[in-house]
Amino acid sequence: MKLLFDQNLSYKLIFALAKEFPGSAHVRDVGLAAAEDNVVWEYAARFGFTIASKDADFGQRSVLFGSPPKVIWIRLGNCTTKQIEEVLRQYSATIQQFESDKHSSFFVIDPLFEAIKDKEIASINYDLQSQILEIEFKPSGEVYCYFSVPEDEYKRLMSAASKMAYLNSQIHPSYRFQKIL
Repeated sequence: MKLLFDQNLSYKLIFALAKEFPGSAHVRDVGLAAAEDNVVWEYAARFGFTIASKDADFGQRSVLFGSPPKVIWIRLGNCTTKQIEEVLRQYSATIQQFESDKHSSFFVIDPLFEAIKDKEIASINYDLQSQILEIEFKPSGEVYCYFSVPEDEYKRLMSAASKMAYLNSQIHPSYRFQKIL
């Protein structure tokens, strides 16, 4: 998997993460430092890159248009390049799963999700009438509810090779949620 780092991320990430993401590039190195989002989008799709950005615009574009390209939205706020590097390295296995999931187009790295990212799903419940998706995690028993989740999204979750990767890449960034237990 090769990443195309957006202008809001350091070009130094290419070298720091060369082992985890070989063939990655930075928009400045391919002549797109000042390019509009749609131009970066088209370049990434054409040359097989996954866009890595701190910009919400690419995430919105991904929800609207799907993939290619795939998008990784890094929601870490103000942080150092070293912190971005550490998080991408920490998530590299999950990012690889995301890349191989043909239904996933958008992956969010979000501090609010940190509390459950290393947990396993204990149970999944869905109420068709209210469109509430309830996820229980083990061993803690924590329960998160996702609201206004369409039935077809629930069905895609249930058929996903990795339910946790699907939850992280498709449901968590797209639907309002609340921890209830």
